[in-house]
Amino acid sequence: MIELRSEPRIISDQTISIKFKDRGEGKKNCTHICRPQDVSAGGLKLLTHCAIALESEIPLEIDLGDTWAVIEAIGQVKWCLEIDDMPTYYLGIKLVKLEKSNRQVWKKYIEKL
Repeated sequence: MIELRSEPRIISDQTISIKFKDRGEGKKNCTHICRPQDVSAGGLKLLTHCAIALESEIPLEIDLGDTWAVIEAIGQVKWCLEIDDMPTYYLGIKLVKLEKSNRQVWKKYIEKL
């Protein structure tokens, strides 16, 4: 797979949860909760049971845990890879809209990892 990130990725076992709503065709705002496989200042790789169309923009709620915050962002799906027949997918998400205060929290969180 070609590396598309401009920021270094960090693989972490930190527990953070990410909620997003799939608003694709035939969907009824399904909320998915998943954990990231790796993160960077510019995006993240998610493990999910939901395929999402490339270039889709999805609202994300990123819960960084009790000592941090819950931040909201808009993520753009850059790639989607089916990894088994459950089905399970990896999603490559680029953070495209993130308020300045949330971006600062996200970057500090990444630095601490």
